[in-house]
Amino acid sequence: MEDSVTETFSQGGFSYVYLVQYTSTSQLYALKKIRCPFGQESVSLALKEAEAYALFSPHPHIIPAVDHAVTSANDKSDPGSKTVYILLPYYRRGNLQDAINANLVNHTQFPERRLMVLFLGVAKALKAMHQYRVRGAPGGAQSRQNANKVRKEAEEADKDAARKARSRRKDVDIEEEEEADIEQEPLMNGEVMRSQEGVGDGEIRAYAHRDVKPGNIMISDSGTSPILMDLGSLAPSPLHITSRALALQTQDLAAEHSTLPYRAPELFDTKTGTVIDTKTDIWSFGCTLFACLVGKSPFEMRSEETGGSLSICVLGGDWRFPDEESAANGGGRRKVKGKGKGREGEREEGGISEGVREVVRACLRVEASERPDVDEVIGMIEKVVEELPPDEGDRDAEVEG
Repeated sequence: MEDSVTETFSQGGFSYVYLVQYTSTSQLYALKKIRCPFGQESVSLALKEAEAYALFSPHPHIIPAVDHAVTSANDKSDPGSKTVYILLPYYRRGNLQDAINANLVNHTQFPERRLMVLFLGVAKALKAMHQYRVRGAPGGAQSRQNANKVRKEAEEADKDAARKARSRRKDVDIEEEEEADIEQEPLMNGEVMRSQEGVGDGEIRAYAHRDVKPGNIMISDSGTSPILMDLGSLAPSPLHITSRALALQTQDLAAEHSTLPYRAPELFDTKTGTVIDTKTDIWSFGCTLFACLVGKSPFEMRSEETGGSLSICVLGGDWRFPDEESAANGGGRRKVKGKGKGREGEREEGGISEGVREVVRACLRVEASERPDVDEVIGMIEKVVEELPPDEGDRDAEVEG
């Protein structure tokens, strides 16, 4: 496959994302390049994303990987280094963060019913992860086989990197230490398939996305379907916090992989004896919906208003809609009321319908056990969509799949 790079989308840490074009068809793709210096970034961790894409494919609201490859970096100073490439579809409409930015610049809003239809698709993507059954939907045994193939390829690449590093260093103690690091990589760090060991066919092996945010939700070219992406943060769920060391490790991983304004409170202050589960995604889902309605995360907005710490706002549940008192102080009471405003299925000009507000409020409960599960969220959104009037010029827009 002959590609030409046309643009660099983004870069950070060891990864880069390029817009590339397949020269024979002019088809555009997104190419993710991840450098894996030996001892700093394992191929297994880098390919975790491709492994997860394989497991949940095909799903109408989860991005698939078109292809992937692992190459030697040919770095004489680091003979064990590798480079991972993951080829992904390109969506010309961009992601929800792009749409939010456009709304802020143009002083426009998402059509409310269309937005809720999009979020219904996001919830369905999360349902596939939260309720994944071994050898079950979306792809059954074939998807599981494809994911296992990616995992084995990553393990072989890491072993090859270790062999090359050993041949250069010729230090037995270093060899044993580095090999142990590869073999004993913590399960929560990225073992998508290994977490299914001991789980029978048809039984649930839940996963949490852990980084739901506007920038990780692409919009299909038709404009009617959301595509959840960036599964590099995926984590087996539930995670029982059995020690202080594991609590700190969980917080550190969240700081690295879960974007701050959308991160659940239990990932800011993880306590021994608690359980971290898929409700972290429900919190992030609520923050993301709020951001689409208002322009930024509720806690980002509140910390800017008060001048306080974002993490303190999150841990205290201190947020509000623009026309309300703080949820922490007033439980989401309106500052200004008008005739007919706030009724179910009704949206005042420039405002937010009460049914939509209730979805956000339900998701942003500080206690994870009080948040709805993904099935309850889907039910709430379906009810809201049914009650909302059609958006102007958008009578028939419905989520695909």
